[in-house]
Order: sequence, then C-alpha cells, then structure tokens
Amino acid sequence: VPATEQYRAILVALQTTSHPWLVWKDAINLRALNNNTGTIHMSNLCTEICLPQDINNIAVCNLASINIASHLKKKQIDWQKLEESARLAVRQLDNLIDINILPVPEAIKSDSENRAIGLGVMGFSDAIEQLGIPYDSPHAYDFTDKIFEFISHMAIDESANLAIERGAYKNFNGSEWSKGMVPIDSMARLETQREVAIDIDKKSKQNWLDWDALRAKVKNGMRNATLMAVAPNANIGLVAGTTPGIDPRFAQVFSRNKISGKYLDINHNLVTELKNLNLWDMVKSKIIELQGDISSISEIPLHIRDIYKTSFSVSPYAFVEVAARAQKWVDQALSRNMYLDDRDIDKTMDIYFSAWRKGLKSTYYLHMKPRHTAEQSTVSVNKSEKLGKTGFASVFRESIQINTESAQVSEEIKIEKTETIIEEVKEEIIDQKPVVTPVNPAFAQGFGMARQVSGQIFAKVQTQLPASAQMNVVSEMPEKPVQNDSDQHCQEKVIDGKVYRVHMPTDPQEKFLCDGCQ
Repeated sequence: VPATEQYRAILVALQTTSHPWLVWKDAINLRALNNNTGTIHMSNLCTEICLPQDINNIAVCNLASINIASHLKKKQIDWQKLEESARLAVRQLDNLIDINILPVPEAIKSDSENRAIGLGVMGFSDAIEQLGIPYDSPHAYDFTDKIFEFISHMAIDESANLAIERGAYKNFNGSEWSKGMVPIDSMARLETQREVAIDIDKKSKQNWLDWDALRAKVKNGMRNATLMAVAPNANIGLVAGTTPGIDPRFAQVFSRNKISGKYLDINHNLVTELKNLNLWDMVKSKIIELQGDISSISEIPLHIRDIYKTSFSVSPYAFVEVAARAQKWVDQALSRNMYLDDRDIDKTMDIYFSAWRKGLKSTYYLHMKPRHTAEQSTVSVNKSEKLGKTGFASVFRESIQINTESAQVSEEIKIEKTETIIEEVKEEIIDQKPVVTPVNPAFAQGFGMARQVSGQIFAKVQTQLPASAQMNVVSEMPEKPVQNDSDQHCQEKVIDGKVYRVHMPTDPQEKFLCDGCQ
C-alpha cells in the first residue's frame, strides 16, 4: 500500500472515530536525552510521556503543572515567581519518587533507576487572554517560546543542583545529558537524520539565559532522566480554576459534565472585559445562543473577538505552531489536542504533515466540529429574524408594529376624515328616504351625530368610517342577495409554495390592518 494512501486511511479513521492518535517515533527517539537504556516504543495514553521500556522495566513518570495565569503581575509575567515555582516543582516531584508506592517490581525498578519527572503547564490560554494576546498570533508564539525556554532552563538547572546534593540517577552515564546536551540541541540531530530542516524558529527568545554554562553543569550529573512533559490537565486545570494545558478555550460559556457532576464553565476574563465595556448584559444571551462563540457578535469590538477565539475558530496551524515552539524546549512530549471545523481530508493531511515538519513528537485527540447542533432552550431565539424568512405570523407582527407606531401620528388625521365624511352624509340625508336605524349612544356622542340615516347612506358611512367606529353601529340593512364570501372579496396568494384563499376587505382601514393585504 502506498504510504500516502495509508496515511489518508489513518486520518479518515481519526476524523470519524478520534482514533488512532498520531505520534512520530523518529522525533521521539532522536530527540530523547535518556534513550541510552533502550528504544522508546510508545507514549502513554495522553501522548506526553515518552520513556524507554523493556521486559524488566515499566516506565513511570511523576507529573505536576505550573499555572501560568497565577504568575501574572500587572499584565506581565513575574519571572522571579515563575523561577521559584519551577525549582520548587522539580524538588517536589523528586521527593515524590521516594514516597511513591508502586504495584509491580518492574515499575519500582524503572522509577528508582531513572527518576523520570514531567513538569508541565496549565492556564496558557487564561494567561494570554489577560495579556490581550490572540492565540493565533505571532505574539502568542513568541510568548510560548519564552515561557517554555525559561521553565526548561530552571528545571534543568535545579535537577543538576539536586544531583550535586543527592547524586545523579543510576542510568545517567551514557545518556545525552552526560555529553552536555540539553533539549534544544537535539533538534540538529533530528534534522540530520531526516535530511529535512525543521520548519521552526530556532532562536532563543530569552537572550539573558546562559545555556552554555548550563550545558557544562549537566555534564557533571542530573538527578532526573527527564524533566518536562505537558499533560492535558483536563481535571487539575478545572480544580485550579484555569484553562487545561496549552489548549484554547472550548467555548466562553458551556456546561461541563464530569464524574463529579455537571456545572457551568464560564470565561471570567471575558465577562470582566465586557462588563468594563458595559456590554455584558447586552450580549450574554447571544453568547449562550451561539454556544459560547463570540466571533459573529458585532456588538463586541473586533479586537476582543480576536483575543477570545474558541477552539474551533482558531486556525489549526496555530495549534501546531504553539506546540512546536514549546516542543523545542521540552525533553519529553506534549499532549496536543487538535480542533477542526473542516472535514476536507486533504487539508487534514496537510495539517498533520505540518506538525511533522515542525518537529512535533505527538498529538492527542482530534475534535471535529459537529455538523448539527441542538437549539438552545435557555434563550429566546427569533428564527424568522435569524434566517431572514417571514410567514403569516411575522407579517402580522410587522403590520401591527407599523400600525402601532403610526397610531398616534395618524389619530388626528383619522378624526378629521371621519368628520368630513359625516358632513357629506348630512348633506345627502335631505334627498333620502329615512330608515329607522338605532345609533349607539357612544358613537353618536363621539362623532357628534345623533340623527337617523338611511340604509343606503349608512352603507356609505360603513365603508368609509374607521373599523373601530363600525363595530359600535347596529343597522337594519335592507335584504340583498348575498354573494359567497369566497367569491366576493377573496384573492389567491402563493406563500412558501402553497396557495391560500385570503379574504380581502374593501374598507381602507381594514385593509391597513389586514396582514393578507399587506
């Protein structure tokens, strides 16, 4: 089978079932600094742990994550606090290895001889939102570079300090660490073996960090075989009240269903931003209606919409670029979720090929945007307005609205017309044979008319008076042959492909109120 066709078949399965996840064995092994004990055959379930295993060793890794958002101070990263957190986390994880109780001898052996740890991050999206940086922007990519380079440097340095205090891990000799290599150095080996350049900015964004001095230091010993791995943090990120891992937000407002229960997940950064602009009360229902996506809400300024993009509105190439900038400095791998709103298989193939070109070691779930979504039951949705379609109800609503708005303006005109009609009636009464017609007292008092009128004249008045006045008059009309109503004032109308016979009144005022006429 041609490799391209097999690759296509794998991605078709990935789109339809979310499995299998893609990891790249060449990048994992060629960039590993601890592969002197054997080949790395696989990752863990979440794809961020890449450790050697054999019949006598079951890989064990101890994880922790730094909340980037909690290290912001006055819209800037507090680098001193971040250094303290990184160094403290390395020491905590190293202590954890000694107090862990593992279930099988093979795991105990691997854990004690390699002392592998995986320090990651969470709250990445939370942090860049507070800094006003869109996820799919060069500023976000450089921010990723800076954060991971800094944490990597501090973690390596602290592990080297622990090796001086407590001794290096058992399998240190023969590792790439013992040759003075650090994670960024392994990229050259991957490029050499592939004979293809890694498509990534390789420059340091923290020019003040002394990597050469650190290389000399690690030659003397490392306490831990591995130091960094970025886990998905789907649970502990929520416990910490921040965004999991390095993912953008799934939505600004949504209901999350976990083992512990169902609860509302809301982006407090966005709420604060919109409240400061006096927009929150205006747009909150629309945000819920749009299932937490604000990209189409015109009331929200464009720069706010760019900052608060959700996972399906962020370019998938931005997901790859953020992960690639982080992977430069991480000795294990990253749990990189992917989100696509397009089912074009050729585009999907290019996205994952882009991940390989940029030197990623692994990817995690592929989330496909649903083709259909349920209508929200928590908000009032005007479908006719949203879809630009009208039916009988909307026509009637529009005509009533027009009539209501013009009622006050036209009231005096109506009364003038009515009085003019009555004056004309008075002149014609002289030549007509009177017919006894009881007149409603309210009508007589309201229009200044208290005399009897003939049937013929009353018919004229009935045609020209407002509908409200007609309803108050009771008349004994001479008997006439009555035509069928469907034949007399009916008109056929075609609405939405169906033919309707609509009664068309002759009275001008009734026509004005009749949605069929409108």
